[in-house]
Amino acid sequence: MKKIFSVLLSITLIAALFAGCSGNKGEKYSDTTLIIGYTENAAPFLEVDENGKATGFCADLWSAIFDSVKGDCKDYRFEKIEEGYMLEDDGGFVDSNGKEYSASLLIGAVAKNSGTFNEDYSFTEPIITNRVIAVTKKGSDIKTYKDLAGKNVLVAGDVAKAAFEKNYAVATACASAKDSELDAALTALDGGKADAVIVDEFTFMPLDKAGNYDRISGELETVEYVIACAKYSGWKDSINEAILEYKSPDYNKNGDQFTPLVEKYFHYNASSFDYKSTANK
Repeated sequence: MKKIFSVLLSITLIAALFAGCSGNKGEKYSDTTLIIGYTENAAPFLEVDENGKATGFCADLWSAIFDSVKGDCKDYRFEKIEEGYMLEDDGGFVDSNGKEYSASLLIGAVAKNSGTFNEDYSFTEPIITNRVIAVTKKGSDIKTYKDLAGKNVLVAGDVAKAAFEKNYAVATACASAKDSELDAALTALDGGKADAVIVDEFTFMPLDKAGNYDRISGELETVEYVIACAKYSGWKDSINEAILEYKSPDYNKNGDQFTPLVEKYFHYNASSFDYKSTANK
C-alpha cells in the first residue's frame, strides 16, 4: 500500500504540473510534448543525430522510465540548448500557434555541483559516478595517498590530471608526476618505472586487465552525474522513484534492469544510484 501511495503521489505531482495541457497532434512542440534539453553530444551518456534521434545510456533510461513519470505528456523530444539555459524559464520552442515553450529537464553528461547548478536546479540522486583513483602493482606497499610521498607517479587523462592538481598536498609530495597515456603508464608500472598511476574509473575499469592491479583506498575526486530538473517542479522525486522501480527486484518483476543498462554503456557498474523510496520514509 505504501508503494502504491508513493507512485500515485508521484503521478499526481506530474499531472498537476501539466494540468490543462492541450496541443495539436502534428505540432513539433506542444503542452503535451516534454522538451528535454541537452547541451552537447557526450557518449556514452547521450548523442542526438541531425534527425533528432537520441541514442546512449540516458536515451535508453528515459525510454524505460517515461511511462512512469509522464503525467499528461504524450511524448518527448531531445533538443539542444545553450549553456546557462534556465529550465522552465527560458523559452525558445514555439508551436504552430505561436505559443512558446521551455525545456523542463537537462539530460546527458550533467555533472552535479558545476557552476550555479545547485541554485538553479533541483536534481535527481547521482545516477552515474566517475571517480579519480590511484592504482599500483599487486602487493605494493602503497596503501594510502600519503604513501605516494616520494614516489614516481604517472597521470593518465585530463580528468585525472585536473583532480590530481587540485589535491595539492598529494601532488607536491610525489617525487615526480608526469602525464602519460594509460597503456604506457600501466606498462611503466608493470616494469617498475612508476610506483602508481592516477586515472579515472571511466577510463580504467573497462580494461580487461583492470583486475591485475591494486587500488589505493578512496579517491582523489568524485564526479556525480544526474538529471537536472526545473526547481520545485516535482520531476526530481518522480524520476528517482521510477529509476528505483527499474532497478529494484522488489518493484520490478523482471528484476534489476537498470544495472545491466549501465554495464552495457560503461562496461562496468558505474552507477552510484542509492535512493530510498518515499513510501519507506
